[in-house]
Formats: sequence, structure tokens, C-alpha cells
Amino acid sequence: MEIATKISILIAFVIFIPISAACYFYSRNTQRQTEVQRYLKILKIKNPDLFQHQHPKLSLSVAVFFVTLLSVCFWGLILFGEDSGITKSANYLLGGASIIGLDPANNLDKIIQYQSGALLTLTMAFLGAYLWGMQNIARRYSMNDLIPAAYYNVGVRMIFSCILALVFYHLSNITPDILSSMFGNSEPEPNQLNTSSSSQMVMPVIAFLIGLFPQRGLKWLTEKFSMFTQQSNPSVRDLPLEMIEGINMYDRVRLQELGIDSCYDLANTDYIPYLFKSPYTPRILINWILQAKLCVYFGEHVKDLREHGIHTVWQLKNYDETALKELVKTTSLTEDTLMIVRRQICEDSEIERLIEAQLKLSQYWNKQSDEVDIFVKQ
Repeated sequence: MEIATKISILIAFVIFIPISAACYFYSRNTQRQTEVQRYLKILKIKNPDLFQHQHPKLSLSVAVFFVTLLSVCFWGLILFGEDSGITKSANYLLGGASIIGLDPANNLDKIIQYQSGALLTLTMAFLGAYLWGMQNIARRYSMNDLIPAAYYNVGVRMIFSCILALVFYHLSNITPDILSSMFGNSEPEPNQLNTSSSSQMVMPVIAFLIGLFPQRGLKWLTEKFSMFTQQSNPSVRDLPLEMIEGINMYDRVRLQELGIDSCYDLANTDYIPYLFKSPYTPRILINWILQAKLCVYFGEHVKDLREHGIHTVWQLKNYDETALKELVKTTSLTEDTLMIVRRQICEDSEIERLIEAQLKLSQYWNKQSDEVDIFVKQ
């Protein structure tokens, strides 16, 4: 492949990043700012500067430059890596511990083979992270939420995924049996994923998946070594954001950018600042907060409540004592638990404020009965 062709391919894959930022800033950003002004007017906030981003053009430009530069470097490795001779000279990033003590003059073929596999693993991890990042940028663009943090998140994900994939690659060559455990085999069969050549064939696929889901790869890796496994406290319930209905992978990443990592964080978040920092409508955001409060109160028992149409704490508030007793008969919850939680919900004035804010901010159409009657008659 000619150099000009490779450069054209590199530009084609990278140009999307600055173009998306420019299109957003000069077209979609106005719509987002209009919506923010509407919220400020309805809520009668006296200090609107507290919720407006300072120097948005400069911040966005720096973030876009960061991701674009990273993408150029990684795409350069994909297109020019073998031609540059990076795999022919021993280095500790691609070679790891396997090249320590080897004489490059006598083991050049072995070094090239090993480091070529490492380079392939690294680039496949980048491709996974790049694909996820482009999908995330397109999604955030359509939601009028293409802020600098979105680009920084993509760039950090690229670096993190590539380093994590290289760790997996070096570890699989040192202890080949570890790959078999990734596929659920406690005892690897003969000639199955337990040789260096087998690991080099499987690792590109694993590296690509690590690029898509780096946190899952890190979690699996830490769980393999007991010294890094976090000891869980049985008195503290694990309430991940996955428990909230309507939250998908992209929403979870977006909320984590705001420092919301669990249902505890979401249930106790200050609603107004997050309304301006997130792209979600008031109805969706408040619904998630009320769901998170229900999860905090009941934990895994929310599944039983959802089967009876109770998805938020506001719905439980409308249940009287007789309805709660009927609910006890068909769920694993006790009457005392339901009564205590309902009393706490009734005493929580924040819930009523959330519902009031939802009604105000979600109203786009003031229906006039006289106008409707005239329209019907015509």
C-alpha cells in the first residue's frame, strides 16, 4: 500500500473528531443553551453564571486536539507500525519480560514474532476503544451534549484499553493457562489455549473486547489475584447503576463523568446542578433519582415491587395501610419494613420538590380549553 493511500486512510478516520466538534459548537450548542435558559427562567435562579461553562470554545478545542493527536498516533501504528521497524528492535513496552536476557543478535526472529503479536494486540484494543468512542460522540452529538469531557473520556479510554490489553498479552504468554479460565474452563484441555501461538491468535479478539469494555477487563484481572481483590463489607449493599430501569451503558458512562457511580450517589444528588450538567430531560432525570431512592430503601427487593407496578418511591407513597398489607402477601417484604419506608418517604420534602420541578420543567404545551373547543367545532 502506498504511503499516500495510508495517509488518506489515516485522515479519513481521524477527521471525524474535529468535524464533529465544530458542527456541534456552531449548530447544536445553540439549542442546548436555549434549553438551559428556559430552565433558568422557570426556576428563577438568580446566579445563572454558576451553571454556565466558562471558555467553552477553548476547552472544547483542547479536548479535541488531545483525542485527535492520540488517534493519529494509534492509526499511525496500525498503518505504519510494521514498516517503521518498531517490532524489530527490542523494547520493554511490546516485549515485556519475555525479551529480558535475550540476545537480539541470536533471537531476533523470536523478538519480532513476540512484539508483532503485542503490536497487534495494542492496535486491536485501540480499534475497540475508537469504535466505542465514535459511537459515543455520535450519540452525544444527537443529544446536544458534546462537551469537552466527552472527548477526554474517549482519549483516556484509548490509553487505558491499550495498556490493559498489553498486560493481558504479556500475562497470557507468561501463564498461558490464564486464557482458558477466561472462557470458563477451570482445567484447560491439552493443546487448548495453552501455547504461545494459541494466545497470539486469541488475544487480538480479547484486546478488541477490552477496548469496548475496559472496566470489565480490569475487574476480571483484579479478581484473578486475591491480593488486589477488594474485600466487600456484608453490611453494605452493592447498588450499581444497572439497577435503574432505562440506564444503558452510555448513560452509565455519562453519569460517572458527573461523579455518580452508584444508586447511593444518584439518590442523594443535588438535582438542579445536575440538570444543567447532563443532557437528560427533567422527567427522565427525576425518574432515575426516584428509582434510585427506591433501590436504596429496598435493595434487591425492588424486583418484587416492580412486578406490582411500583418503580419509584413516589408511587409507594400513594399506598395506604390496607394496600401495603396486600402487598406483603405477594412479596418478600415485611409489613413493618414497608410502613417504616413509607413514613420516611412521606416525611421527605425533597421528593415533593422533585415532583413539582418535574411538572414545571416538563411542560412545553399549555393547553387552552377554549382553543380546543374552537378547533373541534371547525
